[in-house]
Amino acid sequence: MAFGISRGVRFQILSEDDLDKIHWGTLHILEKVGVEVNSVECRKLLKDNGCETDEKTRICKIPSHLVEEALDKKKASITLAGRNPKFDARLDMNHSYMTANGNGAVAVDFETGKRRPSTKEDLVKSSRIIDYLQNVHIHWPMVSSTDQPASVVHLHDLDASLNNTEKHVMYETGVTLSDAKYLTEMGYIAAGGEKEYRRRPITSCLQCTYAPLQHDAGVMDASLYFAKAGVPLVFFGMPQPGATGPATLVGSLVVGNAEVLSALTMTQLHAPGSAVIYGMGNAPLDMRTTIRAGGSPEHAISSAMATELAHYYGMPSCVGVSATAKQPGDQAVLEYYTGCTGPLLAGADLMCGVGLLEDSSCLYLEQIVIDDEIIGAIARLIRGQWADDETLALDVIEKVGPGKDYLAQRHTMNHLKTEIFMPNLIDRRSYDAWSQAGSKTLVDAARDKTRWILANHKVPALDGEVERKLQGVIEKAKKPMWGGESKSH
Repeated sequence: MAFGISRGVRFQILSEDDLDKIHWGTLHILEKVGVEVNSVECRKLLKDNGCETDEKTRICKIPSHLVEEALDKKKASITLAGRNPKFDARLDMNHSYMTANGNGAVAVDFETGKRRPSTKEDLVKSSRIIDYLQNVHIHWPMVSSTDQPASVVHLHDLDASLNNTEKHVMYETGVTLSDAKYLTEMGYIAAGGEKEYRRRPITSCLQCTYAPLQHDAGVMDASLYFAKAGVPLVFFGMPQPGATGPATLVGSLVVGNAEVLSALTMTQLHAPGSAVIYGMGNAPLDMRTTIRAGGSPEHAISSAMATELAHYYGMPSCVGVSATAKQPGDQAVLEYYTGCTGPLLAGADLMCGVGLLEDSSCLYLEQIVIDDEIIGAIARLIRGQWADDETLALDVIEKVGPGKDYLAQRHTMNHLKTEIFMPNLIDRRSYDAWSQAGSKTLVDAARDKTRWILANHKVPALDGEVERKLQGVIEKAKKPMWGGESKSH
């Protein structure tokens, strides 16, 4: 079976004229308003290439020709490789890939139901679940290893991920130059060396820009390093309509677009041809609660529009979904289905990220399994339909004739599993059969499936020497609380 979700149906929100207006409006903002660039190296890079820079305000105004040149220089084809090649995600504009959500700090214990800070073991379990599931294609460390030394939590997160899934691992923790160096070193080790990593990058980094129109120093310094090191980058704008962006969805899209394109420009000036994925996750601010409305229709529409804009630039898209529900159940299903359907129908290349609740902060292991079911249903919806000799089935219709059924036909057996969505959790039995089996809810079924995966699914371990080297990087990176370098023991 092909990896990823094949796309046959697509809708369009923005017209070509709309996209042109957004593009030219963005170039106007970059040239006349500018962006705040807090990296000294990036400001110098921009100034040396003809940008107007103000060292006092750190505002850099970027002429349109530099943006256009960056769009021409970017890497044309990107594959996010898995430790196992059967999990390679080829961003070919014809397939969609789901990623897990990442970097939560709270977990609900699967056995006791108690909320607590997340641990490395939570990450181990969630990684194994994602490795098993068919409809979650890219792993993202879902929670933080808060039980590990603070200075190396992010390295433990990557270590647990690489050891417990053969799928590609994307992280969001490369926010300083030092972080970037250690994370890249671990990626090289796990891939079998720098040369092999550059050929098949098994990790990537998602970098959030700062709305409105700002770039953090550490994030951009790290991004320049990643770009040179061959680590694929996602620049992910997140203006909140009504808060850190205009209340209109298109207005906030312009703000996010300016952030993403300016980051692209800086990386292409530094490392021409580096791999950059276009990212956006614009969920509005709920004015009643002042909480980000993840999973809202507006979140879905914004992600769909960002996908269309990415494709306008010839770039693969990475767009967001989340849920504000506090526990698995009706609200979480509604938010994830709403949040995913629009962007996937629009052709999202990467859709991140499923599995966390409370606006991407809290892990329930069973929610990952529920979201896998949701994505399976949407995958069937967007696959589309076509008419050929096999699907028309005229010979079968002629053979069966009037008044008979098709149950015993070979054609039926050949197409049953591919034509009809076969759920793992949804219960389609009669009421009596369902009730006699324990009247289990969708969440109950997901918990049963989660328990089975944890008991039965095994992930091939990394080579012992590879793991020893990964641990060596973690030990090297440890810092005591006062900030100096520690000695390895």
